Parts: sequence; structure tokens; C-alpha cells
Amino acid sequence: MAHLVEPINQIPDLAQCALEPIQIIGHIQPHGLLFALSEPDLIIRQVSTNVSTLLEMSPETLLGCSIESVLGAQQFETFRSQVLNSEPLSAKLLRIPTNGRAVEMHCIAHRHDGVLIVELDLVHGTYSLEPIELDTHIRSPLGRMEQATDILEVFRLAAEQIRAMSGFDRVMVYRFDEGWNGEVIAEAVGAALPVLYLGSRFPESDIPAQARQLFLGNPSRSIADVAAKPVPIIPEIGPLTGKPLDLTRSCLRSAATIHLQYLRNMAVQSSMTLSIVVNHRLWGVMACHSAGPHRLDQPTRSVCELMVQVFASQVTLRIDNVALQSRLTSRRTLEKYMAGVESSESLAQAGHFQGAQLLDLLVADGLVSRIEGLISYRGATVTEELLLPVIASLQSMSARGIASSNMLGALDPSAASYAGEASGALYIELTEETGDYLLLLRRELVETLVWAGNPDKAASLDESGRLRPRASFAAWKQTLRGHSLPWSDIELENASFVREQLLRLRESDKLRKSEEQVRYLAKFDALTGLLNRHAIKVKLEQCVEQAESNHSQIVVLFIDLDHFKPINDRYGHAAGDRILEITAKRMQHQVRSEDCVGRLGGDEFIIILPGLSLETNVLKVVERLLRTVEKPIEIEGETRVNVTASIGLSRYPVDGTTGEALISRSDMAMYRVKRSGGNAFDLFRADEAKDEDNTNG
Repeated sequence: MAHLVEPINQIPDLAQCALEPIQIIGHIQPHGLLFALSEPDLIIRQVSTNVSTLLEMSPETLLGCSIESVLGAQQFETFRSQVLNSEPLSAKLLRIPTNGRAVEMHCIAHRHDGVLIVELDLVHGTYSLEPIELDTHIRSPLGRMEQATDILEVFRLAAEQIRAMSGFDRVMVYRFDEGWNGEVIAEAVGAALPVLYLGSRFPESDIPAQARQLFLGNPSRSIADVAAKPVPIIPEIGPLTGKPLDLTRSCLRSAATIHLQYLRNMAVQSSMTLSIVVNHRLWGVMACHSAGPHRLDQPTRSVCELMVQVFASQVTLRIDNVALQSRLTSRRTLEKYMAGVESSESLAQAGHFQGAQLLDLLVADGLVSRIEGLISYRGATVTEELLLPVIASLQSMSARGIASSNMLGALDPSAASYAGEASGALYIELTEETGDYLLLLRRELVETLVWAGNPDKAASLDESGRLRPRASFAAWKQTLRGHSLPWSDIELENASFVREQLLRLRESDKLRKSEEQVRYLAKFDALTGLLNRHAIKVKLEQCVEQAESNHSQIVVLFIDLDHFKPINDRYGHAAGDRILEITAKRMQHQVRSEDCVGRLGGDEFIIILPGLSLETNVLKVVERLLRTVEKPIEIEGETRVNVTASIGLSRYPVDGTTGEALISRSDMAMYRVKRSGGNAFDLFRADEAKDEDNTNG
């Protein structure tokens, strides 16, 4: 039966369970002994009480005695030499003397919190591979894993090999996801445990955080018999540390009551968990189960640990190879995308024309972009208005301009309304000051998950208020909605690279525009867009040279606005600038494309009319200019003002043969008009040239 539910939320009781210090449990399993020693005297400070049954020694009597009283003189000297010389404390097979007989036990030692912890693991009753054969148990299995065609085949072979070597009834390869939920991706099963869990998922609370931390630091963890009675360690408070003994690295550490009940509910009586560590992270575990009591001797367990370490290396290699191939593929797409970006003239053009390649590169279904205030869409998208809360959340959580989510509903509850079109987003910030961004969208990924039992009921409280695990592990289906495929590390790296390149393009575009502006201002007037004083003079000289070569004529108009200063003073400079802008545009509309209009400065303008004479419509042009200038101009609200113009004309070659002379003489004519009241035009007169010469003389 499929159930449509929200994502799992950890209940408070499970949160409390996750805080339980399971490494400080105060008990060990009964198939071995534990001694906590001080150094360098190797005196027993704490001991497990089952020395009375396994070695027929009083635990209270042993406290304060040397470990020699347990190991015997010869074995003690070997042990002491190993400890004093800081040699690796590897497992050793010892024969522990007791009442005229010897008990075979494997000795395992380690240091923790300044305490030397010695564990003696009983050999009798263990499952053993001995004699261990290098080819059979190691080389051949490794060869098969190396030749496996895909990673799932590697998982299956590893599960089968560990089951063959360990003798457990069932071995599962259990992989963690990003939320630490587990999935069984390979399984090897015998007849004693017929229930198959392949493809089933287990909630994060089944292996809580503190248990995962222990798995990360220890290659294996065994529980020989869930029905066995735990053995206490005395004294409970260690005299060396003033607190209970920390059994983080103990191989005999007993298990929490809730975990033992968990195994019983799975019809499991013994287990061994082997840690799979990939790139220094707990990638998963191999969970080994049997229907009856079962434990391995130390050499066999060491071989299983080694095999899983090699398996983890294979997983690392395969994952790295897949990542490398993915990087190579994405790199080719990235190069293609960047080639298009580099050929773009601006950020806006790159965003518009390279959108399809960006969707391919970042494996997205849609793109929303805001560049230079322009919003555009590509592919399967949602309107920016609906996405604004999500965009704000991604902006706040972004690191170096990048943020992603594969569950937009967690950022904004209203995202449920468009989950079908977009359930995941990758945010790329382009400019914080203008709010430019790229938002890649992914469609909803509807998944049906098979859980081993109801994950919402992973635990419950019994009548006494104690936590107990779920009793059923029957397949329970859950349909997940409202999420997308997550964004991979490679995709996030590519997004970061794209951002860097687009920002570089933006800076390059800004520099280009700045340079263009400098070049523009060197030639054009910033207010009106007309040729500036220098440029109009240069243009006039060029026209003179051309007229001289083709024996044509030029007419130069010098235009000054009448009574402009009083208007500028009354209404302000902004109003004055508006009058100048509008007047400039009006004058441009009254001349030909080959004519040139320029601003000398203030309210003075020059118009060059090449190829025209008084007889060829010049006077009509001047009349049109006068009439268009005097039209009312609206400057603020409903306020309108009228300006007029005084225009002076000079002609090449009649009135002058240089640009400077033509401007000077049209200026003289203009001033004569202005003295006569303005709003008219007049020609330069020859007698004014004589006055000019006399003045200069």
C-alpha cells in the first residue's frame, strides 16, 4: 500500500536516544574479559566480574594487582615489552593459566583517556577460517571484485564473500544517504534467515549519530548473542579518570538494551557490523546477521575487516572514476558554454543566448534570470513573482554567490503550489547591488520508497515509559513528493565557475562601456548627444577641405538661444538642461543626414550644411529652425516656456576659407540679429570683415 506523506521528522524520544552515550555502558559481553590498567606499572584498576567464571579468580582480589597475576610470568614479560616499547598492540593468542589448565584467549589492547584497556576474547566457541589461505580468502575474491562490470556487482560479490568467510546467515551492504537513512543495495542470504531486505530502507534513527561515530572509528562491531547476560565492570567509576570507563574502541562492549531488542524483532540473535569508510566518511556498513549465537575468532574477524577495507577502496575507485567521467563530460559542455559566453558582448546577451547550454551543463529543466533588470525564462519555469520567497531564502543561505535546494517546500510552504514544475533550484548570484541572478530549476522527482517497517514509528514507549524499537520490519511503501534530484558537487562547482566567468564578462563589459563612454565624451556633448565644441570644429575643417577639392559650397549657422539665462535662473538648471536637450533634438530633425549639428557650449550651437548655397533651400532650412525652436517646451508639470533663436550665417568660400573664419563670421552675424531683438537670422556682411581686420590690426 502506498502512503503519501511528508518527509520524516525525528520524534523527540529518538532525539533523546541519539544523545545516549552508548560507549559508556559499564558492561561487556560474557565471552571475554576486560582489564583497565594503569601505566607503567600495569596494575589492574578495573576488571569485568566474569573473571570469576572464566578464570576462577576473584575480581575484587585482582584489583590493585599486576596483570602478571592473570597472564603468567612469561606472557607478562612479552606483553610488558610490547607496551613499554610502544609497539602496535595487535591481537595475540595467549594461554591463560587457571587451576592447572590453560584457557586460550586472544589478547587485544588499546589506550583511551590515559587508560590501557586489555581485552581477552575466549577462543572456544568461535567460528574460524583457520588455516587462512591467501589465495582462497583474499586474492581470488579481490580479483573477482576488480573484474566486476559495475559497482552493484562489486557490492553483491563483497556481500557473498563476507558471508562465505564469516559464516553468518545474512550479509547486507547498507549505504547511507545524505540524511543518514540507510538502503540495502546488496544482500547475501542463507536458508536460516529467509527474509530479504534488498532494496529496503531504514530510517536514520536505526543507526543514530553516536553509533555512526563509533563505526567511523572502529572497523567492526560484534554482538555474539543478544540473549547473553551483560557483565559489569568494577568499580563503575574508574580511579584513573574519576568517571565510568569509556569503551569507544572496545571489541567486547555490550550493546544498549534497545538495540538488542531491535535485533530480536528482526529475528536476529547475533550480528557483526563492518564499517565501510570512503574518503574518510562513513559511507555505509556491512551488516552480518545470524539466527543463532555466532562469533568469529580474532584472525577471521581481521580478515573480514581487511576484505571490507579493500572493498571500500574499490568503492572509492569506482566512485572517483564515475566522478571523473562526469567531470570530463561536464567539462566539454562547460567549454562549449564558455565559448558562447566569451563571444557575447554583454552579460545580458550571454544570459539570453547561452541559456540552452546552461540547462545542459547544470542538468536543469528551466531557467529564470534577471539581468540588468530584464527577466527572462527558458524551459519549464515558474514566474519570478511566485519564486521570490525561495529566491530570498537562497540569497540568505548562499556561499560565494551559490546556493541550492532540492526541496523548495522546506524554504517556502507556498512552493507546493508549483512543485510539479519546480521542486529544486540552483541560485547563482550575479550582482548583489542590482539583484541580477540566474535560477536553475528542476522538476519534481516522485519516488516510491520501500522501508523496512513504518519509518514514522521507528520507536515507541512501553508501559514503563522506556523506549522500544519497532516490532515490524515488513515492507512499508512511502511516496515522496515535493523534491527534485539533488545538485551534485560537480554541478555546484560548475555553477561557481560559470558565475566567475559571467562576473568577469560583466566587468569586461563595464570596462568596455567605460572606454566607449570616454571615447564618446571626447567627441560628443554629454547633455545633448551632439558633436562637442572640438568635434564640430574638426568636422568643419574636414568639410572645408572636401569643398575645396570638389569646388562646392558650405553654409555655417551659428545659433544662440534668446533670453535663455533668465529662464535657466528662474526654473533651475534641470529645466535649462531639458530645454537644451529638446531644442537639440528639434534642430536635428530639421536638417539632412549629411548635415552636422554641434554644441559649442552653453546655449550656442553650430550647424554645418555642406553642398548648399543660399539659392538651394538654405533659407528654408533656417526658417524651419526658427519655427521649431520657438515651439513651447513643457519643463515641469504643466509649466511651459518659449525660447527663440538668433541665427547668423556664413558661407564658404565667400565669407571665409577656414573653419575658424566661418565660425567667427557667422557668430558676428548672429550677434547683429540678437541686438535687433532676436528670433531671426542674417548673413555675414563684408563690411564686418573690414571692421574685424581693423580690430585685429
